Amino acid sequence: MINEKTERIKYLVAFLNKCAEEYYNFNSPSLSDAEYDALFDELTELEKETGVILANSPTQKVGYTVVDGLQKVTHSIPLLSLAKTKDVDDVLKMSQKQNGCLTLKIDGLTVKLVYNNGELVEASTRGDGNEGEIITHNAKVFTNIPLKLPQNINITVTGEAYIDIDNFNQINESIENDEDKYSTPRNLAAGSVRQLDSTVCAKRGVKFFPFNVIEGMEEIPLKSERLTKLKDFGFDLIPLIKLTTNSDYNFIETAINGLKEKAFEMMLPIDGIVFSYDDIKFSASLGKTSHHFRDGIAYKFGDPFFKTILKEIEWNISRTGQLTPVAIFKPVEIDNTIVERASLHNISFIENLKLLIGDEILVSKRNMIIPHVEENLSNTGRETYKCEYPALCPVCEEKTVVETTKSNDKNVAVLYCNNDNCPGKQIKKFTHFVSKQAINIDGLSEQILSKFINKGYIKTLSDIFNLKDYYNEICELEGFGVKSATNLIQSIEAAKNTPFANFLVALNIDLIGKNYALLLENHFSSNLNTFLEAATSDYDFTQINGFGEMINNSIHEWFNNDDNLNEFNEIKSYLNIEVKENNVDTNSIFYQKTVVITGSFDKYTRDELSDLLRDLGAKVTSSVSKNTDYLICGENAGSKLDKAKALNVQIITAEQLPF
Repeated sequence: MINEKTERIKYLVAFLNKCAEEYYNFNSPSLSDAEYDALFDELTELEKETGVILANSPTQKVGYTVVDGLQKVTHSIPLLSLAKTKDVDDVLKMSQKQNGCLTLKIDGLTVKLVYNNGELVEASTRGDGNEGEIITHNAKVFTNIPLKLPQNINITVTGEAYIDIDNFNQINESIENDEDKYSTPRNLAAGSVRQLDSTVCAKRGVKFFPFNVIEGMEEIPLKSERLTKLKDFGFDLIPLIKLTTNSDYNFIETAINGLKEKAFEMMLPIDGIVFSYDDIKFSASLGKTSHHFRDGIAYKFGDPFFKTILKEIEWNISRTGQLTPVAIFKPVEIDNTIVERASLHNISFIENLKLLIGDEILVSKRNMIIPHVEENLSNTGRETYKCEYPALCPVCEEKTVVETTKSNDKNVAVLYCNNDNCPGKQIKKFTHFVSKQAINIDGLSEQILSKFINKGYIKTLSDIFNLKDYYNEICELEGFGVKSATNLIQSIEAAKNTPFANFLVALNIDLIGKNYALLLENHFSSNLNTFLEAATSDYDFTQINGFGEMINNSIHEWFNNDDNLNEFNEIKSYLNIEVKENNVDTNSIFYQKTVVITGSFDKYTRDELSDLLRDLGAKVTSSVSKNTDYLICGENAGSKLDKAKALNVQIITAEQLPF
């Protein structure tokens, strides 16, 4: 029972913190004050009942701390490393001596937590094994460790502080320049844990997996049982598989692969698997070397570097104009996937490797996720090497410029196209415009759009509707013929008959997605002139149910820009805005109900499913609230499912849909 309550505490802490971030940082709360208060009160009662209080619980209001420097601490029990192997046979030999456990080797930073009378009093890094640094101020903002245990006991826990791959990718995506991105989740986690300002650590979502209790819990003889007990205290339980002395090679190999798959599912950064003996007394009897204890071994995955040949360097442009070099090499298989491309980041990275086409290089998949060029095996004797970069932008053919920036106290050379009218910067805008949820033109992929831009057929969005003027030229292009060119022109002509909502989505107005566009479509009865008059006046869009101040401001800001307004009128002149007929099924369970969709579906896209539900009379919204009647849940559902569960919203799976 306590385990169920602890899991509920973890759930509520994560969910309420997310809601607080929406409220304070984005001014876009997804819960009403009453809903938040009810869940907050439930969390408070559960914490009182169980004694479990997590470090980042909103009931604690833990203040952020800035320290002058990281103080040193001597470990009374050395935090030694592990012996390493790449051979399953070595794991087999150890397991035949005594029962043991296989656990994930999380790729992060080893941290020790000290609890006195159930209170977290000190956290420190492993350091050199004998001396580490005190990082208590940062441990208190880890997302998943308890500040207070349900029992007034003294224990010392060791484990790994880490940042999951999903969070790592999100942090990197928020960084515009490649040279400023973090290379691995381990580097990001290590840097976060050692920050002087705990605010920085808190923003990065550092997590913790315990892998041992080195002091305390003497009454519990097995490591696996101690870790299970820690789960009752509020810690996360690291994925674990037990081995007996009878476990054979095939069983161990299968177990290792199973744990590896589990890490992929959980988006955990790992660099191997750890075997350790389960019996605490037996482990202690084995002693240690100056480097490692003899009670375990780290099974490291195979050689991460693979030889291949560099075929070319491709330069890709971003919306900011940064030109990023990408290595194209002969395909190699890494972790059961074919890899043939990897970012080279910038000019300085290429110069450090002294790369030339035809060089033999070593490539890897860092953390089994990110393809990376590790080494150039052919660069001997190139003392006078200089990177050859394109003098002209590969998209607009305007002159490129090299700008030098600082990164980790080093000068980094980055290539840019500073042409504000470069079509390459606009390609994402064009791609969105013709997408299915927008104007919906079949046959205009990003690749084809790029080709038309390069040929000069398209300079503005409205030029898409005049591609028929280039019909003969398109017929002659590689990949086209009379039939495909004719189909494309017919698709463009058909797209001129478009619903009001699709047109608004195509304009790429900030915050206006399909659901808000449909609300505007209904409110203005698909009349673009009436909508335009409202958008260019002081009309208050917050009077529309579901619209807040941010969306109101976004619409007015977009239409107060003369370039946007001219673009709107130009595109509008080509369109025939459709008015949808209202044939609603009043007998449907969804009639006049508020429905939210989350996850992915085999039979439908999200837009198709939304349209089907609206045909049944449903009001499809983007966020879950106490007014939501149903959540339609597909695969890989996200936070909306959590919120629906918290608010007891009825959940319908894809298999339960009546169509």
